[in-house]
Parts: sequence; C-alpha cells; structure tokens
Amino acid sequence: GRVIRWTKSGIEWEADPKHRSLILEHFGMEVGSRPLAENGVSPKSRKEEPGDEVDLDKDDASLFRGVAARFNFLSQDCPDILFGIKPGCRDMANPKVGSWKKIKVMARYLLNREKVVWFYKWQQPVGFSDLWTDSDWGGAIEERKSTSGGVWMIGSHCIKVWSATQGAYALSSAEAEFYAMIEGVTRSKGLISLASELGFKGLSNGVNVYTDSSAAKSF
Repeated sequence: GRVIRWTKSGIEWEADPKHRSLILEHFGMEVGSRPLAENGVSPKSRKEEPGDEVDLDKDDASLFRGVAARFNFLSQDCPDILFGIKPGCRDMANPKVGSWKKIKVMARYLLNREKVVWFYKWQQPVGFSDLWTDSDWGGAIEERKSTSGGVWMIGSHCIKVWSATQGAYALSSAEAEFYAMIEGVTRSKGLISLASELGFKGLSNGVNVYTDSSAAKSF
C-alpha cells in the first residue's frame, strides 16, 4: 500500500495514490472541484444540523467504516490529515448521518493537494532522538476533550507522527500542553525500545523534548 523509491541521495516514501483516488471517487469529486482551503478541519468550526445524530442503517454504516478505514490507512503516510480525520474515525463504532460530513470535508481537502512524499536523505549515525509536542485545547466540541500531537525524529528523519484525543479533561491550555508532553515522552521511549529490538544501535535512551508552552515547561 505504499510507493518506495531508493535513490542515490536517500529514500523516498509515499502512500499508494489509489487510496486518494478511491476516496475522491466515492464522493464524486474530480480534480478542479472546489477544494477546502484550510488544512483539515477544526471540530469547533463544524455546526451540527437536525438529523446529524441519527444512526446510519446497517449498509450505510458498513460503507462509512470502509471509507473511514481507508482514510485512517492513508493518514499513516500523510500527517497533514491526521488531526482532521480523527473525529470521523472516532465515529466508526457508531456512525451517524453527521459522520459523513466529517470525512467529506477531508475529501475536499485532498483535492487541494496531490500527495505527500517523505524524503529520508542519507545521514551519519545520530546518538539522540528529538520530540516535538503540541496540543489543541478543548477542540472536541461534543465532549470538550483536547488533542495531543507529536513528532519523533532521528536526526533529519521523521519516524513517527501522531494526533490523539486526550483521556483526561484539561482545564487549561497549559494542562493540555503538559499532557501532550507526557504522551510524547511515553511514545518516544517506546519507539526507542522498539528501535533497539530491531537492531538499531547507538541511540541513547534519552530524548530531547521541544514545546512552545512555557507553562508546560514549568510543570
């Protein structure tokens, strides 16, 4: 489900373009249609309408899960849609009429860009990994939960990206940022252990953590 090119200067990696094509085809969209100008969609900006909370019938629910699952697979190689598709994927257990709107918005976003290509240039061995974290405080309008986001890198190589709903309710942006840092460090330590088990030697068990929140740093 991916396209990988081994070049003289490094490795190029991208998602199989068929996933984007099949998603756009499902919604009847063609290149040249009106795209979504914004990168993804914020749950705060989405307004519920009458009937959105009605459960989908069995056939429509199955169809929704198939499209949402394809989006979920595509997001593993396209970090730009991770945050935007998360609300839709969370509806897979109990999809409703309004759930289609959440993923259709992201389909329109895909019209705005053709693909994301990762480039891993050859580099010298690196002793430390780097972690960047951020959060979206209270972004889920239905339940007012926050989102943790993070990027884990080895040198110039981006290894892991995530966007996950926080379990606890953050009462301030500083608290949400702090939770995002904790989750990022936990994930990073797990990835460092995985790298070691796969035979990646020389990587320190420590990780450099970066955040734009001075309050979270104080915590």
